[in-house]
Formats: sequence, structure tokens, C-alpha cells
Amino acid sequence: MHSPPEHGTVPSPPPDLTSGTLVHFYRAVVSHADVWRQRMDATTNWAAATTAAMVTFAFGDPAAPHVVLLLALSFDVIFLVMESRRYQAYDLWRRRFRTLNHYVIAPTLDSSAGPSDEEIRANLALLAADLGRTVPHLGIAEAVGYRIRRNYGFLFLLVLAAWLLKLEMHPTSAGSWAGMIERAGVGITPGAWVAGAVAALAMLGVVLAIRAPSERMLDWTTLPAPAGRLMAGLRRPSARSAQPGASKGAPEQPT
Repeated sequence: MHSPPEHGTVPSPPPDLTSGTLVHFYRAVVSHADVWRQRMDATTNWAAATTAAMVTFAFGDPAAPHVVLLLALSFDVIFLVMESRRYQAYDLWRRRFRTLNHYVIAPTLDSSAGPSDEEIRANLALLAADLGRTVPHLGIAEAVGYRIRRNYGFLFLLVLAAWLLKLEMHPTSAGSWAGMIERAGVGITPGAWVAGAVAALAMLGVVLAIRAPSERMLDWTTLPAPAGRLMAGLRRPSARSAQPGASKGAPEQPT
């Protein structure tokens, strides 16, 4: 015998997970996510094709200047920013898609292992409120870092390796790091300044990549960023060492 609702309120019934509205909305969400995914793939293809063409041109003629590879790096940065903006929009629709999978599709397929009716109502209400959102959930720095880790990091490594190889090989062997840095000059800009700018850009890319969130999900929860997982791994040994008996020569504590 259920107790009557407090203050005379009547609890709303659980949403009909098979209604036509939800079915068409699910198709629309999947379509939006797919369109933005195709736009990201197009930007990646542009970056890969541009990089391949400019690296081939740079090594096709020993007289070709190394600045061609710096231009390739600049184009890749531009494509990265464009793709990151597209990834922000894609992430907005992907969150809605995963919410529907978690609270609509999964409970429909297996109601025994799904969330409760109250949890479904609450999260679908949050999804309804999110439909008026135009600001992405993901910041531009996080999006840039994620795309570096997934795609553009490989392109940047390729261009960087080709640039260093170009400085060492053409027109003749440089013979030393000092000779390579001297060749790295562009116009009136000394080679040390150019090499320093490239190194700073590479370090910035590494920092953004390890701080970006992870897309892989386990049990409907998003994994933390690589930097977060690294810090968690460093904190666990220090926590174990702080336990009583963790001094040198003490027996290992059971876990």
C-alpha cells in the first residue's frame, strides 16, 4: 500500500519512452551529430592533404626553403582551430545523443538494469532545458587539446620531424645542432628565435593535449583527462606511503 503523496501533489507518470515525439527527436539528434562529425572529418582531410603536399614539395627540391614546412605548420594550426570550433558543436549534440541512449534507449531495451523513473524524468528534464542552449559545454582550449590528441598531434609530429630533417639535409648536411639552428632563420628573424617559437608552440600543444577531457566512457561515466589520471596515479602511492607501517622495511599493507 503506497502512502499518499505529500501536500496533495500527484507524481507525474514516467515518460513514454516509445512515443513518436522521442523517436523523431532521437533521429534528429543523431542526424545533427552525424553532420557535425562529417564537417570535422572534412577539416581533417584538408589538413592531411595540405601537409602531405607541402612536405612533398619541400623535399622534392633541395633548393626549396624550409619555410614551406613552417607554412604547413601554420595551415595545420588554422585547420585545428576550425575543427575545434566544429568539435564544440558536435560535442553539444553528442551529449544529447548519449543522454537519450542512457535514459531512453537503454531502459527500453532492458528496464531491469536501467535507471529509475525519477532519474529518467530528472535527466530528460535537464535535456529539455539544454535544448535552448547555444553556448558549447566544451571550452575552445579543451576542444583544441582533444583534437591534438586524437588527430593533429600526429600531423604536427610529422611536420616537425620533416622540418628538422630539412634543416639537417638541405642543401647539404648541417653537421651539428648549431648549424641547424642557424639555418632555421627566416628573413631577418634569427634562427634561434624561430626555433624557440616552434618549441614553445610544441610545448603548448602538449599541455593542451594532456589537459583535454577524454571521450572514452565506462559505465556511462566519462574518464578524466590524461593529466587528471596521471595526478590520481601519483596521489595513490603517496597516500599508501602515509599509512602506518609504510616506512622502509615494513611489510606491505593489504589492499
